Amino acid sequence: MRPDSNSGGTKREPSPAEARRPKKKPVASHQQHSTWDPDKNSILILTKARDNKLVTFTQHLVEWLIFTPRFGKKNPFVVYVDAHLKESSLFDLPSLVQKDPVWQTQLRFWTPKLCYKKPELFHLIITLGGDGTILFTSTLFQSHVPPIIPFHLGSLGFLAPFLFTSYREELTDLFEGRLQNIACRMRLSCTVYKYNHDSRYTSNKEAHPKSWELMETAWMRKTFHQTLKMKDVLHDEKMTNYSTTPMQTFHVLNEVIVDRGPSSNMSMLELFGNERHLTTVQADGLCIATATGSTAYSLSAGGTLTHPDMQCTLVTPVCPHTLSFRPMHLPSSIKIRIFVPFGSRHSAYCRFDGRNGVELQQGDHITIMMSPYHVRTYASSDTSNDWFSSVQSSLLWNNRQRQKSFGLSDENDLALESDKMNACVEPADSSKNYYQLNPWTEDELKRDPIGHEKASKM
Repeated sequence: MRPDSNSGGTKREPSPAEARRPKKKPVASHQQHSTWDPDKNSILILTKARDNKLVTFTQHLVEWLIFTPRFGKKNPFVVYVDAHLKESSLFDLPSLVQKDPVWQTQLRFWTPKLCYKKPELFHLIITLGGDGTILFTSTLFQSHVPPIIPFHLGSLGFLAPFLFTSYREELTDLFEGRLQNIACRMRLSCTVYKYNHDSRYTSNKEAHPKSWELMETAWMRKTFHQTLKMKDVLHDEKMTNYSTTPMQTFHVLNEVIVDRGPSSNMSMLELFGNERHLTTVQADGLCIATATGSTAYSLSAGGTLTHPDMQCTLVTPVCPHTLSFRPMHLPSSIKIRIFVPFGSRHSAYCRFDGRNGVELQQGDHITIMMSPYHVRTYASSDTSNDWFSSVQSSLLWNNRQRQKSFGLSDENDLALESDKMNACVEPADSSKNYYQLNPWTEDELKRDPIGHEKASKM
């Protein structure tokens, strides 16, 4: 079913066959929970910015959560909303407090710093927006991420399977234990390492004992020495030490992009997998994505669609300078390292889920591995049904007009459109000459032998 612009998203409904199918035990990527724990009373609402309509929706949602009796409590939940709403005239906090003092005790406000420092404070996250809102949630929670129930109020809504128009029914199902399917989405842990310029000409005796452990591989050592010799900067018997310092770590849900940034030249990067040199990347950039991110930047760069339950890493070149550089899937256990060589003409730039741009200068590198902090999102039926529905409705995967059958009239074509399960329909009486214009048969298309053509001409 395609998304309706007025309904706020696409509701994933199981097919009749799925409804009759006996329930199986959940796979490892799904977790089932019993009835909601009444002690888990802290809910964070993350609302899409720059949409005044959603401010009103947020107010209605907060009011329903706070004032709907549940678990034997008159006001069961403490709700956190964006701190910007404290001064919002649409949200109108003073009028709410004047109307009922409970608002002052049960309504609180979150800030990014609160999410960074106390992620365990929240027991559930409700997102009102689209895919970008879910990605922003992942950015806010860089360690533990509370389970997320996403309501589709954005543009695409690929990751948000729930309609906001039915939020009361969906949340009631969650609190009463009927909504139990959770997709456990893998994230990537990306650490930026900066080259230590001061250690470039340090002798072996003065070097830190572990400095050589940070050398990329034996291949990189050889390349590093050759580069220095070409530049005539390797003097006497001093040994050049290559060392780096970890600067920042980001946990991304979709992808990390390393590209040429504002430069007009193509990027030159060295790609490693588990300390083995894989290839020299000469392209606009490189996209390292999760299975969740396979439908985002990676797909636009030519990567393949990947089911979100797959624990893998997608390596997709962005406009490579060779025809043979094809995308690949790697096991999530492989540690990827992207190095900017000293011979590169310019620095590279990396972005994490489209945010936090960092410049990688010559000698810098970034390591990418599976993050220990996954993102758990509730599924309306199950992960596979939600994903295939999104691929079909949001991306219009393989959507084309059905080829007409030879045995159908225009009226029958219209009937077939309503039932696409019919594989083929024969004419009512195939023995009669059903068509007014028939194709030439193989016998009629046969050419006469060369000798026979000459004889006929004589």
